[in-house]
Amino acid sequence: MNFTDSGRNNDKATFIVMPLTSAPNGVGVNKIKLGAMNSLPSSLKTNDTYAVYNQVRTVNADRFIALKEGSAVKECPMEKHIFHKLLFLGLREMVYSIPQEERIEILKSVYEAELISKAKDMAYQIVKLRKEEIPDKKQIDEFLIQINETIKGVTYSLDKQLVKDGIDAIFYEAKNL
Repeated sequence: MNFTDSGRNNDKATFIVMPLTSAPNGVGVNKIKLGAMNSLPSSLKTNDTYAVYNQVRTVNADRFIALKEGSAVKECPMEKHIFHKLLFLGLREMVYSIPQEERIEILKSVYEAELISKAKDMAYQIVKLRKEEIPDKKQIDEFLIQINETIKGVTYSLDKQLVKDGIDAIFYEAKNL
């Protein structure tokens, strides 16, 4: 996974960033200790690294400078589980001041929107498979089962283009297996 792409905004000119630091002050309040990060250049990797999760912001791409090991640019990948933990903290921070019931509803809506997006992607795979000269019935049936499991209990509405493309019919077919 390229985490750089994960933080890139739609405009391709800015990134969403969460500052990292070696200063421990604020741990537990707005900062989490990540420990030593072996992917950093040798001058930095022996220090503990901390993420300041309440200072997420956008930054212009031209403000970034490459980390270097000597004169060579050093790629500094972050372990996926750390990235996910920081993303989770950032999301929680974004909705911190919203009343709990509303916060739950917002996060539930985001979750359900992703479920529907996943189901739509599978439905389009079915559309594609059904256009083949010899459709793979087994794969279509597997997608239908997955769609059924994915959208079970989720309220959704589909726009006109999805209806026109037959996605609503595929969802109906999946729900009635």
